[in-house]
Amino acid sequence: MSLAIPFVALWAMLSSCGVDSGLKEESDHLVQTGLAFAEEHRYAEARRAFEKALTLDSLDAAAHCALGDLDARLGHMERAVQAYKAALAADSTYHRAQHNLAVIEADRGHLPLAIELLEHIPTYVPALRTLPLFYAKQGRYDLAEKGLHTALAVGGEDLEVRQQLGRLYLRQGRYDEARAALDLALAQDSTQAESHRLLGLLHLAERCYPEALAAFRHALALKPHLIEAHYNLSSAFLELGQPTQAQAALARFETLAADAAQVAHLRRQLDANPDDRETRLQLAHHYRQLGRDDDALTHYRAILLADSDDLEALISLSGLLLARRDDQEVLELCRRGISQHPEDVRTSKLHFARGYVHMRRNQYQEARTAFEHALALDSSSATAWNNLGHVQLSLGEEAAAQRALASAIAADSTLADAHYNLGSLFLQKGQLAQAQRAYQAAIAADSTFARTYYALATVYQAQGAISEARRCYQAFIDKWQGDPDFLRQARERLAQLPSP
Repeated sequence: MSLAIPFVALWAMLSSCGVDSGLKEESDHLVQTGLAFAEEHRYAEARRAFEKALTLDSLDAAAHCALGDLDARLGHMERAVQAYKAALAADSTYHRAQHNLAVIEADRGHLPLAIELLEHIPTYVPALRTLPLFYAKQGRYDLAEKGLHTALAVGGEDLEVRQQLGRLYLRQGRYDEARAALDLALAQDSTQAESHRLLGLLHLAERCYPEALAAFRHALALKPHLIEAHYNLSSAFLELGQPTQAQAALARFETLAADAAQVAHLRRQLDANPDDRETRLQLAHHYRQLGRDDDALTHYRAILLADSDDLEALISLSGLLLARRDDQEVLELCRRGISQHPEDVRTSKLHFARGYVHMRRNQYQEARTAFEHALALDSSSATAWNNLGHVQLSLGEEAAAQRALASAIAADSTLADAHYNLGSLFLQKGQLAQAQRAYQAAIAADSTFARTYYALATVYQAQGAISEARRCYQAFIDKWQGDPDFLRQARERLAQLPSP
């Protein structure tokens, strides 16, 4: 049985309690400042604050522990272990350090040692919540159950404890008790995907397959990258006699499981060599594939902590932050990378990110300049050509926009956005036949591109092709998941079409 703990769960365990308050005022202020820096991903400043606190008092257990948390977060596990041990040497009652040390030891495969560490802090609530996980891994379900009830008695009602109880009862076939635990968990927070997944397993065990399918789908709607839920979904489809859907769910599970396996492998490599840049880049990539962007973010920042001008890290981090709409930092990262690597073809991605921020802000002149710089370095970027065309349309430069969109399609004929934008340009010019062909090409490139059906319907309606307009309006209504006002408008237009 694998004892590896997912990084996000590891960090959640390490972050499950606060720092003691009985510290000297100046040292406490430094520790609190360092914690604030760490939450802002300003790791170098956080480390300086903790180390300065230790220069004031080398026996400051809170500072040692906070330094350990920082090293654990950055994947420097050996340094984290030493920091936690230093905290305990300074204050043997500093339970946070002992708890976090136990979590790392369990993650390293030293489960008996981890359990021993936690058993020595029986009144510490985070330990009461973690220890049953370790007992369950050993198959000691009686101790796990007793520990979970103790956690509830000492620490009060807790969602994760109820989930653990539900999972434990499911393993033992105690379905009524599992249902009661999961009902309590869902009553506390109905948006927890894992609670719905566990409820689905309960339905699966009771052969209530439609209910199981609904629960697994609900879990995945809340958390699309929940690996086990895809496997569970495949099982439900098989039981319902839907092998095609089962195979698709299983394929998605296998893809995510492969990424998770790579994460586990790379984390072991990083334990051995925490400063390996390539390992961190690969690890961040697989975390992103798993939807764990916060973990990816940590590794990109760790690389930049060692080399603030690392181009690959700057590109990857700017892309992640662009998706999060953290525009100001994206612009700063782009500025840094462009100034340090002006001739590198990869820098085109930074120009692109800069252009996208400006386009999103309706700063079209600046966006056009940025996309033109991106294309000067890499003229094969279909998305850069497409965005340049969009910006030029917004600036009223129709002829230039048409050339840019044609270049986008030449670079990648499967880019539905480019066909759509070209169709919109033709529609704006009243060239209905050309608009029709462009929108049809967009649908051929991506049949799920919903808004194209609405645009094509308006073209057919203007051409008097009412049956085709009706079909496209209905297709849009069936596929659209965005602004409900747009959906209402489509229904109104569909209703206004002449009867066949």
